Amino acid sequence: MSQKSDKPEEQEKRHILVAEDDVVVQMVVRKILEDAGYTMDLAGDGQDAVAALEAKHYDLVLMDFFMPRMNGIETTRLIRDSVSTRFDSEIPVIAMTGLTEDVDQQRCLDAGMQKVISKPFTAQTLISEIEQCLAGHGDMDPATDQPEKIKQKLWDDEFLDTVIDKFLEEVPKVLEDLQQAVDKGDVSKLGNIAHRFRGSSDILNASGLSARSRVLEQAVKAGETELAVTHATELILELQKLTSILAE
Repeated sequence: MSQKSDKPEEQEKRHILVAEDDVVVQMVVRKILEDAGYTMDLAGDGQDAVAALEAKHYDLVLMDFFMPRMNGIETTRLIRDSVSTRFDSEIPVIAMTGLTEDVDQQRCLDAGMQKVISKPFTAQTLISEIEQCLAGHGDMDPATDQPEKIKQKLWDDEFLDTVIDKFLEEVPKVLEDLQQAVDKGDVSKLGNIAHRFRGSSDILNASGLSARSRVLEQAVKAGETELAVTHATELILELQKLTSILAE
């Protein structure tokens, strides 16, 4: 592992790996961390996260639950079971998930994650959980009263506009993926799309889209295939209306 610098300002700096595939969540987490004085890198899935840990020193990992190729549970188990000398297999890992049921959150803890943060989260919540994990890991000193010093205005007009633009850029891809999943009867894919899209919708307080995504996700989880297809079709129509309005 990397040795700490003798420079006080570098000693206080923490390097965080964010394993997250949703671009809206990525943008929000980046702003929160950088405003709080952290440096960070992004990994779009679990395999990229493990590769990043082997290539560079990090003090903590923020781990999404659902990711392509390798999800957060699988990735954390691999980290914990690793015999690699390139990274600390006991590095703090915090789950970031839209799943709220106790059984799902317990799966994260059983896999070796220290904490579970539910999306959407506030800047204060995220930084507070990070600080607690860092303070409890090895010989790291807790940053003084960091959470109390967070006074950034996360949703200033410029940042909000940027996030909304990125969210809207993703809509055509979401529409395409939903339609393909409906056509193929791929209920599992419908559930994954709904979960991911709900995360972005929750962050932006797009309550209508979030609600439609949630009922789709619940139908998939309950194994109600026909209902899931119905909800997916309704979500497609809602998104088509949105794109039509924006095109005017």
